[in-house]
Amino acid sequence: MKYFIVSVFVLFVSSYTCLADEATMPASKGILVVEVTNGTANGAAVAGDEVIVGIFENSQLLHSLNGEVDADGKAVFEDVPVGDNIVALARAKHQDMMFNGRPVVLKPTEDKHTTNIEVYDVSLEKSHLSVGAHHIMIKARSEYLEITEYLQIRNSSDMAVSSKQKDSRDRKVVLEIMLPKGFKNLRATSYFVENALVVTERGFYDTMAVPPGEYQANFTYTLDITSSTMDIVKAISLPTSSLIVFAELGQAKLRGLDEAESKVTNASGAPMRYYRLNDLAPAEEVAFQIVGFNVGTSDLTTWMILSLTFVAVMVLVVLRLRPKIAVS
Repeated sequence: MKYFIVSVFVLFVSSYTCLADEATMPASKGILVVEVTNGTANGAAVAGDEVIVGIFENSQLLHSLNGEVDADGKAVFEDVPVGDNIVALARAKHQDMMFNGRPVVLKPTEDKHTTNIEVYDVSLEKSHLSVGAHHIMIKARSEYLEITEYLQIRNSSDMAVSSKQKDSRDRKVVLEIMLPKGFKNLRATSYFVENALVVTERGFYDTMAVPPGEYQANFTYTLDITSSTMDIVKAISLPTSSLIVFAELGQAKLRGLDEAESKVTNASGAPMRYYRLNDLAPAEEVAFQIVGFNVGTSDLTTWMILSLTFVAVMVLVVLRLRPKIAVS
């Protein structure tokens, strides 16, 4: 398969000659050439595709440059600032999807800079998406469950998979992940880009297309422990070849997945159980319970007893202080 490459070349022009009495030097300028080629087998032509280049200095955006790919697969940008702290990030928009290149430091001491990026024609066929290994780590804390999920996302095609389904704000619903009811504090730690995620009551969905290949996606969230028994339902979004639930629960126990139970220890030697399920289909639900939590009812009882005692004492004080009625 060929590759869709964005190559960035920086050709530096000579600095302007300073006059002897000038207080400062003018900024150095260069020419930036972005070369775009299509990596999808028999892919669509890239001529006319939009190219966007961000110019950053010390992580602050200086300029955003826009251009078009010409018939030779190139977009040329002139008068681009160069310097040891200046970075260029080129992106190409192909079939309504953005593909990023690697950041390039535009050092004035070098006469050529190159960045590569693979981009692909876009398919709307979600049947190419699946999950290989899916691990769910559940750890009991004092007042909540800390849950981390690891997914091996697979796109078996040679195209980037997007979606024709859109939400009310015209964003594409590409990859939807269902989470247990009542989840909080969702945080993506790998693969997912937070500003491309939309959180819902049922979970979240990604609005970015999935490129060809395999990707490791990680995210965490919490569930408040509100009773001695927690009912947890995890809905499956994509065909999943293997799901393993790891449980580090202390005195609590997991019920509902007992047939697949095995015992291990974590890195610190604490006991942990895991449960394996295979060949799960979309819309299938994995349901189980965690039982044996202490939700702190003893503190409530103590406060109730203290309150009743205080009220009783106050009643006695009032009775003793009230004036006595003389009897004639």
